[in-house]
Amino acid sequence: MIRYIYLLLFITPLYLNAQNSLQFFGEKIDFSIDQKRFSVNGIYYFSNNTGKATRKSILFPFPQDSDSLTVKRIYNLTYKESIDYQKSDDAVAFQIIVLPGDTVKLNIAYSLNTEKENVYILESTKTWGQELKWADYSLTFDHSVQIDSLSLKPDSIAHEVFYWTKKNFYPNENFKVWIK
Repeated sequence: MIRYIYLLLFITPLYLNAQNSLQFFGEKIDFSIDQKRFSVNGIYYFSNNTGKATRKSILFPFPQDSDSLTVKRIYNLTYKESIDYQKSDDAVAFQIIVLPGDTVKLNIAYSLNTEKENVYILESTKTWGQELKWADYSLTFDHSVQIDSLSLKPDSIAHEVFYWTKKNFYPNENFKVWIK
């Protein structure tokens, strides 16, 4: 019993403080889909508003059915360095370090086999405990696939590209692309 009280009183506040030292506040993601692959190329924005360097372990999830997953890169664009990661069936785990008062842009790119229902997990944003200040998405498709429906209504369409612009975005569902 004392052990549980210790965890609640001492460990939990440290964990919550570590959570707040790094903020995930924006993302720009370009999706593309063709007959073979559903590809994701995203830039994710993190800031450290404290006076100390922050190291954070991140678990980046994929749809459960991701046997065909190919991770192309996880790269820190700000510090110009590749990031090592550990891949599991439904996620990659990696660490980032953000210097005091700095903002870091991470590029994460991967692809999966195209399915009838293609999913990008947005709901994991809730684990950060705050909305995204902004999110910009695009979906490019070629003539080898026919889009049946989308889980998010696009803000605009130009040629074979759908566009979304979100402000103060706290997604309550994943991004899904259904094809015929």
